[in-house]
Amino acid sequence: MKRCMLIINPTAGRERAKYHKDNLRIQLETMFDTVETRLTRKAGDATEWAKEAASAGFNSVFCMGGDGTLNETINGLAQANTPINFGFVPLGTVNDLARALSVPLHPEVAIDKLKHTRLVPVDIAKANDRYFVNTIAAGIMPEAVGHVSIEQKTLLGPLAYFLTGIKAMQNHESSLFKIETEAGENIYRSPLLIAMLTSSVGSFRNIAPKAKVNDGKIWLAIFKQFNYLDILKIIPEFLAGTPVSAEYMTLTTLTHAKITLLDDNPLSTNIDGDEGPGFPLELTVLPSFLNVYVPA
Repeated sequence: MKRCMLIINPTAGRERAKYHKDNLRIQLETMFDTVETRLTRKAGDATEWAKEAASAGFNSVFCMGGDGTLNETINGLAQANTPINFGFVPLGTVNDLARALSVPLHPEVAIDKLKHTRLVPVDIAKANDRYFVNTIAAGIMPEAVGHVSIEQKTLLGPLAYFLTGIKAMQNHESSLFKIETEAGENIYRSPLLIAMLTSSVGSFRNIAPKAKVNDGKIWLAIFKQFNYLDILKIIPEFLAGTPVSAEYMTLTTLTHAKITLLDDNPLSTNIDGDEGPGFPLELTVLPSFLNVYVPA
C-alpha cells in the first residue's frame, strides 16, 4: 500500500494554503492509497513529521509552504536517512528550488502538474548540524534579509531582497575568512559568501548559472568589496540576467569545505531563508539524496 504524508504550513504565502490544501490532497489521493495530512503549528513540526514519515515506511512526503517549510521538511528526511520520495507546492516569496526544477510557482498550476510527474535526483548539503537544499550565506545578505518587511516582499517579491542587499553592500565592512577545501587553503576578505546547490539564488540565475540540482557540487561565491560605482554598474547587468563578472566575485566548486571566521566581530548566516548555524562552518554535499517529483 502506497502511503503519503502531506505537511502544510497554513500561514505560508499570506495564508494561501487554505485555498489550495483540499485540491492538493484530492490530487495526492489519486496517486497514493492513503494520504495523511498534518498542519504545522510551530517551528520544528515539519522536521519532526518528515522524519517520522521516513522512519515509519511512508513512500512519499509532500509539503506546501515557503522556503522555511521546505527546509524543515528536508531536514527531517535527512535526519531519518531513509530513501523516500519528496514533493512540494511552493508558497514562498523566492522559491529557488521550484525555479531550479521548473515546478510552477502558482499553486493551482503546480497541483495540476502533479497529474504527470517524474522523479529527479536532487543534491542536498549539510552545514554543521543543519541541512539545506538551496543556499547558505554569510555577510551582508543575511542582514539584508532580516530587514526586508512583509510590505516590501508583497510589493516587490524577490527583488526586495536584492535591492536591500545591494544598497547595504556599499557600506558593509568585509570579513576575513579562511576557507579549507579539497583543493587547499585560502584566505579571503569578503562582504558576502554564498554556498549554492542550484542555479537560482534569490530568484536570480546570475551567480552560478551552470549549477545543476544533481551535479554533486557546492558552488561557492566569494564576493569582493563593492564601491558606489560598482553598484551603479552591476544593478542593470544583474537585472538583465548577465552572469556576475570575475571582477566582482570568485566562484569555485567543492564537495567539502571548512569556513572559519578570522575576525573578532560575530557574523550571522542564513540557510534557505532562515537563520543559520554559526562559524566555523563545515559544508558537505550529499549527492542525489532526494528523489523529487517534478512535472514530466
